[in-house]
Amino acid sequence: MSQSLFYCSELSARSGERVFGTASTGEVWLLVEYPFAWGPKAMESSALAPAIKEHLAALLKAIPRSRLLFIKQDSVCREDFNFFVVRSRARAPYAVRLRLTDYKDLLGVDVARIAAGDSTGGGEATRDPLLLVCTHGKRDKCCAKFGNPLYKSLRATDGAASVWQSSHVGGDRFAANLVCFPHGLFYARVSEGAGARVAAEYARGRIVLESFRGRACFAHPVQAAEYFVRAETGVVGLDALRLAGRERAGALTWRVRFAQSGGGKIYEATVTSRASEFQNFITCHASEERRVTEFVLDGLDVLAPAAGG
Repeated sequence: MSQSLFYCSELSARSGERVFGTASTGEVWLLVEYPFAWGPKAMESSALAPAIKEHLAALLKAIPRSRLLFIKQDSVCREDFNFFVVRSRARAPYAVRLRLTDYKDLLGVDVARIAAGDSTGGGEATRDPLLLVCTHGKRDKCCAKFGNPLYKSLRATDGAASVWQSSHVGGDRFAANLVCFPHGLFYARVSEGAGARVAAEYARGRIVLESFRGRACFAHPVQAAEYFVRAETGVVGLDALRLAGRERAGALTWRVRFAQSGGGKIYEATVTSRASEFQNFITCHASEERRVTEFVLDGLDVLAPAAGG
């Protein structure tokens, strides 16, 4: 099939592909404001000096589970730019915002200490919502077609300052992709109306399950297990569940336990990964169709009251 004849996001939706358990993984996110054109590989094709690119690449190697994204709100050049270090974790996530005047200033930021919570590096620490919409059309046309309308609609709300365009976040076939930081919640196929709801619920400390891909700080089986526990119990509060343990129960099966906060129940979800029955082009640049990994719930058990919140 010609690449001009399909959008991978539409193919995924038509196949009824499950979106939970698909969030890109990472605990430390480096968000660099770069209000210029992004090539297919944003950092590599940027006009940043080679020393800065090498420095950023070295940070990603040195800091476990770290990711880098370019962000922007417009194409207006200012005297400064924003650099966020986001620590996405299940408990007490945060973002540190630094305003820098030259991209060379990135070389002097102690990112490791900021990510560890030992310093703000002269920046501002916050737990306020930071919403990213992938609009990286040079990476995949779905991100432009579906991401740009979502970004514009969210920017039109009162929370416009917290909404950013983002380079590739992973999962072209789930466009429009919306990421809620600092928690690192990923959402798929978000329409303009759904985007407003996700943003409002996130501000209230709740998850919208209908399009929830998962939390970036969890491995994919844990992401799927969290979805199943919440879907089965109706618990949607961000902090209402905490990961209590996980273990393999087979080559493709995991047992994952979540404890309800405040001394509530412990839920154990048994999930198995399998190849999808359908085959699709999973990006708009794909030349061959392929199956994708999906998760099924084998069982959900209540083990015992939790010892604490």
